[in-house]
Amino acid sequence: MKRILLLGLSAALGVAGVAAAPGTPSAHAVSIGTTAAPSLRVMPLGDSITAGAGSSTRSSYRAPLWNLVADQFRYTVRYVGSQAGGQLADLAHEGHSGYMIDDIRAGIDQWLAAAHPDVVLLHIGVNDLDRSTDPTHAPDRLKALVDRIFADQPGVAVVMEGVIPTTQGLQVSPSNFNDRARQLQAIEAQAGNSFRYVEPPALTSSEMADRLHPNDSGYNRMAQAFYTGLDQAYSAGAAQASVTSNAANDSGGLGRVRYADFDGDGKVDYVTINQDGSLRVWLNKGGDGHGGWQEFGQVATGATTDPGRVRLADFDGDGRADYAVINPDGSVHVWLNKGGDGHGGWQDLGQVASGLTTDAGQMKLADFDGDGKADYVVINSNGSVDVYLNKGGDGHGGWQPIGQVATGLTTDAGRVRLADFDGDGKADYAVIDPSGAVRVWLNRGGDTGGGWVAQGQVATGLTADQDRVQFADFNGGGNADYILTDSPSNAATVFTWNGGDGHGGWNGLGQVATGVSTG
Repeated sequence: MKRILLLGLSAALGVAGVAAAPGTPSAHAVSIGTTAAPSLRVMPLGDSITAGAGSSTRSSYRAPLWNLVADQFRYTVRYVGSQAGGQLADLAHEGHSGYMIDDIRAGIDQWLAAAHPDVVLLHIGVNDLDRSTDPTHAPDRLKALVDRIFADQPGVAVVMEGVIPTTQGLQVSPSNFNDRARQLQAIEAQAGNSFRYVEPPALTSSEMADRLHPNDSGYNRMAQAFYTGLDQAYSAGAAQASVTSNAANDSGGLGRVRYADFDGDGKVDYVTINQDGSLRVWLNKGGDGHGGWQEFGQVATGATTDPGRVRLADFDGDGRADYAVINPDGSVHVWLNKGGDGHGGWQDLGQVASGLTTDAGQMKLADFDGDGKADYVVINSNGSVDVYLNKGGDGHGGWQPIGQVATGLTTDAGRVRLADFDGDGKADYAVIDPSGAVRVWLNRGGDTGGGWVAQGQVATGLTADQDRVQFADFNGGGNADYILTDSPSNAATVFTWNGGDGHGGWNGLGQVATGVSTG
């Protein structure tokens, strides 16, 4: 995970990479099965402070905390939650302006069930202490909330930062509330739960935007306190992270150059589907000018010469992209990636779906529910989107139909991309407009669940030819990046996600591959 340089995606493409195309081995060796750093699913939970009130970018403590985590390499974080906002790579959070403790308690069951966090960063209570709504019993309401979190999500780690002790004009001083919150650490430990209390900073008036909300300087200090608790929880083994990736999302292209995580390291590799149907892979070491590529050679002879019938997505949840072919009758055949030809081979699962359409362009593979496995998605002729959750596929556990998850924004399935932009593990819905602009709706469960969060236009785009645009995690940051493939050279240019236009921008890596022939 790296610190992020802000850049609008409408910037000119004048920066070229070092002239080392895929096919030129880098100096970095790698073995199949190398995994990405463990990734903690972190839910920032609270009121308007968590949402970012008083912050110049509405990023709260979340943005500086993200950068603190980025300065170490033992683990990464993915923010999760039903809300989105700020200017940072991961926009998700569960901050609700005006909420008191009982308001959070009323929604917590639904939020936890949808997000499945490994860690909850809790900052709540200032509204209870500021209003004439029984402020003296706020600590009791806090304990009830914390107990409910542990009941809903066994094994979760909760890191709570107390109310800012220098907050002015409250009905009740924060000292008693914070003392009672501090005592919860021992109480929850006796119950076998991981609860850590971290001391809030005593912010000065120059670090407050108003009576209740910190400004950017104050949020920086809050972030440092949260980072201390988060890092201690991880180091102690209380915050259990799982290795996650976006390998279950096909990058969206139908041409002969694809981007898929073949070796399971969390970064997509450069894959060609050649004229004879064979697949060749170059492992991503950062791309030209950033670490180069490692040629891995031919990994499959292929089962079709039509690249439009090929999907590369993680079907079994092991973090590596598998090989799927959509047959002319619409049925889907899958081979599990065990390293590819010469490196462990493939496991033939056979037909995993009889299929719902003979138009291969309407069928996509993407992880809709965030379980790490590619689900079956159909873009219908009217633009609506139907999803079938992957439970192993035909003969291996079947599929779970959840129905129509979106009415859709276009009847042209070729303009739809399903990729994880906010890093919560679930594929979001993106449309490439005829102008090339990209609009995104964040997945909160879709029309059958918690709906969608409209982000609006996140990129002005670099081409009106949607076939040249794919979205995949190039740098291992957990978010879908914008990848532009040139025609006919197959050169690749990458802009890594930092929240998109209006929310932090993009980081231009320039040309990362000079391209290879697919003849």
